[in-house]
Amino acid sequence: MERNMAVGYSVGPVKHPQVDKTYRLIEAVGYDVDLQAWRDLCATAFARKWPTPYAEEVVTAENPLGYITGVCIMRLVHNKTYGRMLDVPVFVVISAGDTRGASNALLGYLMAVARNKHCGFIRVAALEPANWPGSTDMGRRNDRGILIPVQ
Repeated sequence: MERNMAVGYSVGPVKHPQVDKTYRLIEAVGYDVDLQAWRDLCATAFARKWPTPYAEEVVTAENPLGYITGVCIMRLVHNKTYGRMLDVPVFVVISAGDTRGASNALLGYLMAVARNKHCGFIRVAALEPANWPGSTDMGRRNDRGILIPVQ
């Protein structure tokens, strides 16, 4: 049984020292991306000087002990049916004792970003390791996942 622990998570864009630690979560769930490709994705985000509305962003949740307990990739998209939405093709949480807390911390951050970007919905994809963002199979999941209304 999971307890609701009072843990404060630091949630935000991935930082340089978190890149390799965060990759361990991506690797643990079976995404077919190697460490160098992960580093390149993060380096692209670090290299951006100005916010780019439709670019992918890596977000992490870190517990007070410095462990990365969650990671997601988000991007703004326009959907034919739902309009402007925050798409989250990767959402991974791994915690020995507070999965709910880490998930809620990430979702709270995503909700704030979605409100700020005037999105009607957040779409969190189902875990499908074959469908890494940018892969040729991504078209299969365009409308799959959980839709969360932005409040």
